[in-house]
Amino acid sequence: MPDQLNAALSGQAPTALAEDVSLATPLAARRIAGREAASAALGTYQQALTAPEATVRLKGEEVEGVVYSASPGGRETEIVALARHNAAGLIATIDVYGRPWPFMAALREVIAKTDPVLADPSLGSEPYAPDGPTPVWVDHPAVPPLAQDVTLYSPILREEPTGKAVVGPVLKAAAQSFSDLKVRAVFDIEGQSGFAVVIDEYVDGGHVQQLVEIFTLNDAGEVGAIRIFTRPWLVTAHFRRSMYALLKDTLGPEFWEGPEAEDPLATP
Repeated sequence: MPDQLNAALSGQAPTALAEDVSLATPLAARRIAGREAASAALGTYQQALTAPEATVRLKGEEVEGVVYSASPGGRETEIVALARHNAAGLIATIDVYGRPWPFMAALREVIAKTDPVLADPSLGSEPYAPDGPTPVWVDHPAVPPLAQDVTLYSPILREEPTGKAVVGPVLKAAAQSFSDLKVRAVFDIEGQSGFAVVIDEYVDGGHVQQLVEIFTLNDAGEVGAIRIFTRPWLVTAHFRRSMYALLKDTLGPEFWEGPEAEDPLATP
């Protein structure tokens, strides 16, 4: 992974960011504006995750991304950060997504001790709609068939469903829980067979949930693993409620660790 990109995404190289850079975090709904504030926020996440390891590199036409993995408190947590550069080569926008939802809840508690604003999930009085640069929508790539031993690294579940017979129904339930899916970008996975897709979709209450879906392919060209990251956190709580209603009789309680699954969290 490029040292400069990792340094910038961990808050250690503020000069790599444009002065008017904007940052979307996994927990808070609204973007953070400005080099100093964005760099400080990235540093807070780096500290809360306890030096996360860069594990995957994503490459698109105008945007590049890095997946980070960490285990704060023994809970394996992942985030993916997408960086877009301006004409001067400085990072103009950063969008960060996280998974899984219950472990992000624990991360939120840690971040709140350093910066309560970063941990505030409030959506406001209207349905959430992302701000930031105006997207140019693109087509969703064709998704190959699922492998028999496919594993889903869900944005909402504590455990990972494995096997086509289990993952298939989970994906079907997800398709019933959102509408009006639009694709912002498509990425290649560096050094691996597969692709990633950046998505906006509407969920319960008319909120927009933003996702990054990473499809890794096996030697037969089938989908062997799916990793899904989301933001903002409270919108994912609404999505989780819809999924629980559809899957509570299919997936056991070990999959639903965290605050009550039947209702979104109350906001401060």
